[in-house]
Amino acid sequence: MSAINIETAIEHLRAEDDDRALIQGLLDASEGVASAYMARSIYITQEALNAARVLAPTLRGQARASHAVAVGSMDQVQDFETRESILSDADHVLNESLNMADAMVRGVVLNKTIEAACLLILGHLYTNREDVIAGSSTDSAMELPMGSKYLLAPYRVQMGV
Repeated sequence: MSAINIETAIEHLRAEDDDRALIQGLLDASEGVASAYMARSIYITQEALNAARVLAPTLRGQARASHAVAVGSMDQVQDFETRESILSDADHVLNESLNMADAMVRGVVLNKTIEAACLLILGHLYTNREDVIAGSSTDSAMELPMGSKYLLAPYRVQMGV
């Protein structure tokens, strides 16, 4: 579910209501890109952010418990490469879960700047099906700029993706 209202997105794109399903998918993707870029979850209200922050310690505890179980299961495996794979996978899942909890704790309530950035990304995705547009000749192409990065940069808490 998007933090930005679908009606706002349709109006922003000046799109037809027939495109609602496509726009909703692109809107979800746009907010996901913005969230990943900032390494912060986006919430509609302060209450939703507060509720997510309460869940973060539980998520971290469950992640650490699952990691301990996976690492404990390594004793039953004799093959070194399999043991290394188990440890690598367990570490990856732990890091993903901890990063998710961090994004929840560092979450941000949707504001006009973040909404504008998400709508820029949405407009880009809706209008352009590729990051490069071809020019009039076969050997000229231009990369499309993503201005949303400039709007989101002040909200970043780590390098993200």
